[in-house]
Amino acid sequence: MVFLLAALGFAASPAGAARTVGLDNGLTLRIHDGVELAARLEFRMDRCFLRLDGAGEVELFTGPEDPRLLRRVDAFSPLAAAPVVEALAAVRGIEPNMAVEIYLLPSPPVAAAGSFSRGNAIFLSPAFGPVPEGAIAPLVVHELGHVLTWGYFDPRPDLWAAYMLRRGLDEQNNGPAAAHADRAREILAEDLRCLFGGVTARAGGTIENPNLPVPQAVAGLNEFLAASLRGRPGNAPLARSSAAPNPCNPRTVVALDLAGAVAPAAAGRLEIFDARGRRVRAVAGGSLDSGRLAITWDGRDDGGRRVPTGRYLYRISCGSAQGKGALTVVR
Repeated sequence: MVFLLAALGFAASPAGAARTVGLDNGLTLRIHDGVELAARLEFRMDRCFLRLDGAGEVELFTGPEDPRLLRRVDAFSPLAAAPVVEALAAVRGIEPNMAVEIYLLPSPPVAAAGSFSRGNAIFLSPAFGPVPEGAIAPLVVHELGHVLTWGYFDPRPDLWAAYMLRRGLDEQNNGPAAAHADRAREILAEDLRCLFGGVTARAGGTIENPNLPVPQAVAGLNEFLAASLRGRPGNAPLARSSAAPNPCNPRTVVALDLAGAVAPAAAGRLEIFDARGRRVRAVAGGSLDSGRLAITWDGRDDGGRRVPTGRYLYRISCGSAQGKGALTVVR
């Protein structure tokens, strides 16, 4: 255990418990690093897992010698908190009232193999060497864009529809099965970074997708996004939900307890996300019986391909009721 902790970089990290930082742009950050994350690690069957505040965990590589790593390095270098906070404090032009969890990971996550976001949490993968000047701010603010998308856009299909129309995007060409830079979620995260990030985060005003006009050139986009990202997020209280069987191979039924929240004619919707928060499948419809919505997922993505073994997140909704959870696919 001591060797593994040293290999993950904790020996050089003097940081203590999680600390809270309030920013004047409305964001409240909880920074997790160093000794606090060391106490959250669990080693099971030569695998390393980081326990989160809520339900769930993230698997990390066990160290630089993990045979699953494609790149060999002597040590990992967790990102420092100061430049991360500085990048988020420089966000201007929006007024979100939101708490964001920041995990400065000691080792790269296995599933994502890099930085990613989930819900209101940003997981920042460590560097494999010296970090180029100016590289942290664009990364961090892009991931903040995913968090803001989850908090403000995902509960509001009307906002998503308005954004897609304004940006000239559609589900077929810009859905989760598209190339990374063409996905609507990535485009929105880049728009938010480029419009509202600090000077360093904006990286000269360019975005990842060179085939799209920069957001500054899209009429009314700045004003639309600024108005959409104001006040508290629109996430409604979660209703009770479940998936059975879970684990599944590969078919499962996700159920939502409506408790009289919607009329029987309301349409249901199930969305499945991978470990990086990318949507892999959306299923509409389902069956309503005795105040319970049930939607079947066949273990395939929107392109009809079987998803690989792994942990997935789901969001199921019907009218005003919404439930979230996790399920595991075992092939």
